[in-house]
Amino acid sequence: MLHLKSHGMLIQPRGVLKVVHWTAGYVMTVLLFIHWNGFRRVLAAMRRRFPWFFGDTWLVIILFIITLLTGTVKLLSPVKIPHLGLWHYGFGIAMSIVAGIHIALGVSASRHSAVKRTS
Repeated sequence: MLHLKSHGMLIQPRGVLKVVHWTAGYVMTVLLFIHWNGFRRVLAAMRRRFPWFFGDTWLVIILFIITLLTGTVKLLSPVKIPHLGLWHYGFGIAMSIVAGIHIALGVSASRHSAVKRTS
């Protein structure tokens, strides 16, 4: 929403968009915990074979936690904290980019493992 606002576009009803944003963020948190619970052993096993994937995964987790915390503080703070929205936006964009890399590396690692098993 900040990106659109910077281009002079105001979306109405703003309250509905905020609720959708908050809901999507907290649903993503639940899905991340489900994903982590299902794949944490696989990640530990891949640590030596795919160190870039392991590092990228931890970077996604750290950026996600920072994004979640800045969003929650922004949501629950009784006063407006200057520039917190910009920090939340920046960490969210960084998390999205790193998550895309995580998906690409994960798909290529799983294909690499599948090729080795069939050979």
